[in-house]
Amino acid sequence: MVVGGGVIGGSIAYHLTGRKRRVLVVERADIAGEPSASWASGGGIRRQGRHRAEAALAIESLERWPELERELGADLRYRRGGGLFVAESDAEAERAARFVERQHARGLADVRLLDRREVRALVPGIAEAVVAGSYSPADGHADPALTTRAFAATAQSRGATYWTRTACDAIWTRGDRVIGVRTSRGDVEADTVVLAAGAWSDQLARGIGLRLPIRTAIYQMVRSTPAPPGLLGPVLSAIGRSLSLKQLGDGALLLGGGWPGDPTPDRLGATVRAASVALNWAAACAVVPAVATQRVVRAWCGLESDSIDGLPFIGPVSDVPGLVLALGFSGHGFAIAPAVGRAIADALAGRPTPELDGLAPARLQRFDAAEVTAFLEAAPA
Repeated sequence: MVVGGGVIGGSIAYHLTGRKRRVLVVERADIAGEPSASWASGGGIRRQGRHRAEAALAIESLERWPELERELGADLRYRRGGGLFVAESDAEAERAARFVERQHARGLADVRLLDRREVRALVPGIAEAVVAGSYSPADGHADPALTTRAFAATAQSRGATYWTRTACDAIWTRGDRVIGVRTSRGDVEADTVVLAAGAWSDQLARGIGLRLPIRTAIYQMVRSTPAPPGLLGPVLSAIGRSLSLKQLGDGALLLGGGWPGDPTPDRLGATVRAASVALNWAAACAVVPAVATQRVVRAWCGLESDSIDGLPFIGPVSDVPGLVLALGFSGHGFAIAPAVGRAIADALAGRPTPELDGLAPARLQRFDAAEVTAFLEAAPA
């Protein structure tokens, strides 16, 4: 059983059904429905800048993304245009050089340091202040909602059952073992429960005495009017700014970068901050001045779960038999969803998953109670 039908839960269901496992997915809303992270995400797909613990999943996923549309038989609007981190000063250029060295140490040999001329050849409209950049040619982006729905559709075609608009009220235990869940449709027993409910996972875990060091974060996205085709090829970020900028197939520009919105009091929704929209737009205009010739069409935000160390918790919980976690992706789970689903399927089949060693729930023991309390009580900026 998988609790949560987002892109992570969908990938897990897809991979489990590929192993002929019976799967029930319980999802509180519609698939990729508002305000879930899989609905709100910007859809960036990158390897560079990943923590060492996520590197293997990122590399595997990037190798799979070009074939994923064929696998799922769906248009995911995948585009492999590369990823570019730009530097706007000599000091930032030095940081970019060290950053590239770290990527090489993690096995990303094709990541290159570009000089001013090379950056301009890649993005002719880049600001004059940009002096260098780190470029990963294999990075790109895809549509999160289409991808999530494609995972779900393929999993269902293989026999998975999806209960949408169904609240998971509690994780059901007998002794110290998880034996299923209690839902608005009734109680359901299962050999294994995979908790992949994103921002709502902590409440369910708390019901069985498991305190997860994750908290709700609200990240905004901004969409512009269509810009001229070819304005921007790679997904663009800036070393000194909170910015993610990409051009979609219809020409529209999609802006993000971690700018915050506000949760509703019940943690079931989110509202846009006008100041975040303005600052995000200003950052994009500063790096690519032609952005200023467009206007904002729409801004939105969704609920994400941030973990205490910025890394997800993925794998079985050793002291809670029957429970597997796949949560706390901290705003960057979409890109690695293909590998996460495969890894969870391997783990449940008893196969070795060394790629999860640095992300395993055993990591929960590293954080003392005071540290966790401080993290949970400090609202994201």
